[in-house]
Amino acid sequence: MYYDNLPIFKSALDLVVYIETIVKGFEKYHKYTIGVDLRAHSKEMLFLINRANISQDRLPRLLELRDRCEELKMLIRVSKELQSYKSFKQFEHSSKLTVAVCKQAQSWLSAAARVAR
Repeated sequence: MYYDNLPIFKSALDLVVYIETIVKGFEKYHKYTIGVDLRAHSKEMLFLINRANISQDRLPRLLELRDRCEELKMLIRVSKELQSYKSFKQFEHSSKLTVAVCKQAQSWLSAAARVAR
């Protein structure tokens, strides 16, 4: 397990757990529409972190992780507009967790790009 000690992995794991928790509370329709997408994107970010960490050429995986981050931010915003969240605090916390992971991913991408040059 090469990913356990990565701060970005820990942040992404917190995000996955939080997303799973709040989607449970969505109304049935939102749980099986936007909730499925939220859950899938957050887990895919976790998997991409692992793949990037073990990969020799990290740049493509980190670019994909950055794209996945942006997509998740959009999904969180869409779910707010659809009033899927039980409270504004759920939206706020999920946004903060996502932004934290995205910032770490961008920093990792920048560092990997400097090394690749």
